[in-house]
Amino acid sequence: MKCGHAIELSVVFNHPEFTADTGRTFDETFCKTMRKMWVQFAKTGNPSLTADISPDGKAKEWPLYDLKDKRVMVLDEFDIHPAKEADLKIVDWDRTYFLTKYYML
Repeated sequence: MKCGHAIELSVVFNHPEFTADTGRTFDETFCKTMRKMWVQFAKTGNPSLTADISPDGKAKEWPLYDLKDKRVMVLDEFDIHPAKEADLKIVDWDRTYFLTKYYML
């Protein structure tokens, strides 16, 4: 399973033994980075990490979302990086926008 509901809980709450959904444990550096980003967000409102506090020594700059650039953060286990939303094809807005009148986004 690539991404499912609550799959991040074993990472964020440091329980690598919970592998029922994934069948494996996540990379330890990735787990530490995710925990640091959650704590950083709770402390400052911005999950970005500087290189000196990032577990892998690489800065993680979380871009603010704006309607012009539409950049999102990709939380790939081996490459956390920002990318253009359109390049990832996360949501096909042409096919799903009509749902906004039924569901709050």
